[in-house]
Amino acid sequence: MNIDLQIAEDLQGSNSDLAGLLTPHSSDDEALIALHTLISSWLRAVHRHLDDARLNYPLCIRLCDLSESQTLNLTYRGKDKPTNVLSFPAQLDEPFVHDDMPLGDLLICWPVLVEEAREQGKLPLHHLAHLLVHGVLHLLDYDHEDDIQAQIMEALEVVVLAELAIDNPYS
Repeated sequence: MNIDLQIAEDLQGSNSDLAGLLTPHSSDDEALIALHTLISSWLRAVHRHLDDARLNYPLCIRLCDLSESQTLNLTYRGKDKPTNVLSFPAQLDEPFVHDDMPLGDLLICWPVLVEEAREQGKLPLHHLAHLLVHGVLHLLDYDHEDDIQAQIMEALEVVVLAELAIDNPYS
């Protein structure tokens, strides 16, 4: 899967805990490479559990700040607060569909992720893996609007995360 990994400008540099979380004393470039490698491995785990050709489509993942998350959550979901992850599936009209069309975009709010991880006693990278798997499943049309859909989606998340040695986020 071709991944376009973007990190909001204010999450980069010495004032951010992102680079130090991945590898202490790393440069921004080294941290980005390390994060890209981790995310690629997490997506391969999803691919091993789902036979879906769309997992080969390009994916944009953006780590954002509170303001960007809140603005997009208000604009697209009508909720005036930041959220942990937003999924935007590619929606192309049939004449524009092609082999290298994108799967979609995932927006993960780093400050919300870090706060949730702290509150839930999780490692931030484990929570990032969970939000990434959760968001990708949304891009693949999985949902949790009713109990049956939620059970299917959560069970798949748990299996993928277990392969990554990450505890069940729902227990």
